[in-house]
Amino acid sequence: MKYLKYSLISLLILINVSGCNESDFLKEDPHASLYPENLLQSYTGFQSMTTALYGMMRNEYRRADALGGGLPLVLHAAWGSGVDNSWSNNSHSEFKYLYYPSRINQTDLQIFQNIFEWCYRIINTSNMIISRAEENGIDWEGSEAEAVQHKNEILATARFFRAWAYRHLTYSFGAVPLSTEEITGMNYRNDWERNPVEEIRTVMEGDLTFAMNNLPLRVENNSKVSGAMARHYLGELYLALSQPAKAIEVLKPLVESNDYKLITERFGNNASNPGCPFIDVFRTPMYADGNTEVIYAFVNTEPENSSWGTAEVYMKSTYKNYYSNDGIINKSNMEDPDYTSGAATWPQAFWRNNGGKGAGRCVPSRGALRLYDYKGQGKNDDRISDYTMVWTINERNASGQISNYLNNGKAVIDTIVTDEMLDDNKTTIKKYNWPTTRKWDYTPPLIANGDKDGCYQDIVYLRLADTYLLYAEALYKNDQPGEAIRWINQVRNRSNAVSITEKDLAEKGLDLILDERSRELLSEEERRHTLIRVSQENGGDERDVNNYFKRRMRQLNEIAGRDARGMNDYDTPILFPIPQEFIDSNTGRQLENNPGYL
Repeated sequence: MKYLKYSLISLLILINVSGCNESDFLKEDPHASLYPENLLQSYTGFQSMTTALYGMMRNEYRRADALGGGLPLVLHAAWGSGVDNSWSNNSHSEFKYLYYPSRINQTDLQIFQNIFEWCYRIINTSNMIISRAEENGIDWEGSEAEAVQHKNEILATARFFRAWAYRHLTYSFGAVPLSTEEITGMNYRNDWERNPVEEIRTVMEGDLTFAMNNLPLRVENNSKVSGAMARHYLGELYLALSQPAKAIEVLKPLVESNDYKLITERFGNNASNPGCPFIDVFRTPMYADGNTEVIYAFVNTEPENSSWGTAEVYMKSTYKNYYSNDGIINKSNMEDPDYTSGAATWPQAFWRNNGGKGAGRCVPSRGALRLYDYKGQGKNDDRISDYTMVWTINERNASGQISNYLNNGKAVIDTIVTDEMLDDNKTTIKKYNWPTTRKWDYTPPLIANGDKDGCYQDIVYLRLADTYLLYAEALYKNDQPGEAIRWINQVRNRSNAVSITEKDLAEKGLDLILDERSRELLSEEERRHTLIRVSQENGGDERDVNNYFKRRMRQLNEIAGRDARGMNDYDTPILFPIPQEFIDSNTGRQLENNPGYL
């Protein structure tokens, strides 16, 4: 089987793309020293291998074609768009289902193959670490007690990553092959079966529990896996298993810990600029700089500041609109001194003044924007303010002063749905003056890089606010609505949003919590995972036209949620197809694909 035999071959690849300090690997050591037989003999060697796992993880925020296939959206978009709160604007044929959901019915698309292969590379590398850590003769370094701690740290990290990869796989594909042993030439198989999701989740529960118990709640650097991350995903897993009491038990020590707090005051390197605490979280995400909210972040640096290279992330270009391609907006900034002097091209000057280049791949649905007006609040909620969403275009005049660009006295950003956007024969949409999030804004320090797609800032991956909302969901499902609203209101009040009441929660139920997750976590959350999880709750069918997924698509997504695009049809699949290449290569056992695929 092609995708489950990477554990030896992928090691050399993974070290090269891991995002670790590649300068360490450029020393003239014997080539054979990189092979696991030599590397996995000490605690230091095992740490090098886990570094490869961290590098693999960050691929979620890189372009999907980092794994092959020429896919110009960030991998995260496979789950972050084409849902109730986002549709694909400047799309690609591989991602057509993000704006036309019934077009998901192709089993040979590169995006599904890339996700499947990516997750199993992580699983296979994790399995290698787990199995070899149990071998005799390994130097775990330090005293006897330290050696035990080091071994458990390595096992906990690898088991976390294995569970994290299976999280993506089970929410994406449902039943998939369960692999918990290192694959070598002695146990290679081509007769894999699709193990039930319940069986896989039992393994995930054990892995996350071990990680939770053997990693500190808060580690020194929030670019490392922690007990907090394990608790977060274990709590989510218990919700998927319809066990809210267990979710409360594992999440409570995290939400009540003094190690993590929501950011409620201005702080960090953005504090001197106009803004709010909510957006400051994204501008300064690292513990070392005072962030108490971000549980996990990816560390980056500009190429010009690194002697060994860096890995670009593409969240900005995916989730920020391609404003420079709009026929009105591209008339702005024509008097920018850098442009008129020839020091910069117009796109470089424009994007420097507007938070960095976007490619307009995925944008918020109009329904998602409407959710912020809960209780008639308008734009008072910081999460939809000018600090956090693009509602205006900046223009720099000949004197170097910044003002809002207007067209005949009118704002150039709007949420008007045109007939062209609803044309079912169009291959993409390209509404380039639609508002989009500023969470991922990044302006390169060199103006010559002002129109580049990639970005190199330290970037948020998982926040405590997400955990609060998971905890509130668990409390609600455990018949503790008063406690649930207390945690929801902490999230809302931080952004100046009015409080909700127990009556509000009783009237709207789980939809209110899903609304709040959208308001808080727009473009961060793997939204498809969340909607599939709640739709499958208590044995629910994710394809049912009245479940949370399809009903909310129809209610909130004016593009992808239209009846004509399959959201009122049971036959429209929600789970991704098992990649055809995997099915064809598994010659020892015939596999059926998910319902809705040939």
